Formats: sequence, C-alpha cells, structure tokens
Amino acid sequence: MGVTSARTRWLLAAAIVCGAILVGGMVDRVFVAQSAWRQLGAAAWVDYSRHADLGPGRIAYPLEGIGAALLTLAAAVSDRLDRPPRRQGRTALYFSAAGYLAGLLLTLKAAPIMLALGDPGSQTDPSRALADFSFWGLYLRGGVDAVALLCGIWALALPAGSGQPR
Repeated sequence: MGVTSARTRWLLAAAIVCGAILVGGMVDRVFVAQSAWRQLGAAAWVDYSRHADLGPGRIAYPLEGIGAALLTLAAAVSDRLDRPPRRQGRTALYFSAAGYLAGLLLTLKAAPIMLALGDPGSQTDPSRALADFSFWGLYLRGGVDAVALLCGIWALALPAGSGQPR
C-alpha cells in the first residue's frame, strides 16, 4: 500500500519537489558542468563557486537538502500515525528518509571543502578541492539523494488502498 492519509501524501509530495530540485541541480553539475570545469580548469571553478555556491547557494542548497530531509521525515512520522497502518510502501518511504539523512551526513564532508574556497587568500589547492568536492558533494551525495528521490516517488506512486494489513 502507498501512503494513506492526505497529510502524508502532501508532505511526501512536497519532499519530492524539494528533492527533485536538489537532484536536478546535481545531475546538471555531474553531466554538464563537470565537463566544462575540466576544460576551463579548477581555478575557474573556484572563482565560479565563490560567486554561486558561496553566494546565493548558501541559502538555496541548504533549503533544498534540509527541506527534502525534513519533509520526508515528517511524511514518515505522519505515515506511522496513519490508520490503518500498512507495511507495503512504508519501506520505500523510510528508505527515502534515510537517503536524505545520509545526504546530509555526506554534506558534513563536502561543505568544508566548499567553504574553504571562501577566502580568496586561501592556500587550498583548486585541483584537489574540485576533485574532492566532486567526489563527496556531487557523486556520493548526489547518488544518495537521487536514490532517496526515487524511493519517495515510489512510495507516493503506490496505490493508497493496496497491500496487506500489518
């Protein structure tokens, strides 16, 4: 069974919107921007990141990541409160919540790499920073967030009335 209450469905739908914006941006960065940064060089990436990620991105990216995680957690709590409780679909919802939380944990590794670029006088090696941020911030975190998004879509797409009672 999918999620049962309108409250749970709305929370999960809002989480999916946040997650889709988050993952869409990461997909663009992995498949489009990374190719350009390899050609333009790490120093150009650092300059761009200072204006984008450390500019408006300081507000937008946390809203997307934390928003998707909190809304998915709220949907999972709401699902636990729904009556009658059902088992099928709940697994996908919980995997989605766990995935977004894992994405936030990976941010603890990726964010300091990006934040170190904020000081124009920083001794951070641009090539190393680009490689490290790409690995932790885009590939690992992006992959985990993409799986979380797909699990959330799966949970929402399941029919609300199907499945066996717990």
